[in-house]
Amino acid sequence: MTIGSVLSKLTLNPQDELFRKVIGCGHQCPFCKVPCEAGGADHKEHFASIHRPRGFGSFRCVENYTLVAEICSTAVVSTTCFQNSDTDWKPHPYKDYRTYYPNWAIQPDPSMESSEYWKYIFAQFNEEFAEEYEAKPADLPDDWRHITREQALSSLKKTFNIN
Repeated sequence: MTIGSVLSKLTLNPQDELFRKVIGCGHQCPFCKVPCEAGGADHKEHFASIHRPRGFGSFRCVENYTLVAEICSTAVVSTTCFQNSDTDWKPHPYKDYRTYYPNWAIQPDPSMESSEYWKYIFAQFNEEFAEEYEAKPADLPDDWRHITREQALSSLKKTFNIN
């Protein structure tokens, strides 16, 4: 039996299924704009394995217009607040984000280790993101600037269990 004969007997198209898994359902995290990883439209909650700095979603600090470096999965276990048009620009605790976004499940990650890749990308292109979003560059922690390409790729492999 060949792979072709097996594939020809399937009731669904493997390419279509793979495409749905890669693209997700089309929804994005309300903070960092990472795409939902749940395939198709048959799910009750949106989720993503790795969230990124909120500056990727064009979030800017209200006081000084700098891009926000904080990562969603860390923010939801902190005492910080967010404010946007959904909250009528009133501060709202991240830990209660589901008041406004009940369909999103942001898994808490106080270690921030799983986001090494996105920290690396944000540090490398901070100026470009700021220019694109008409903001000031984010005030990044010093350790973000010292993450190597190899460390960033290693964190992705660890997160997705790739050897």
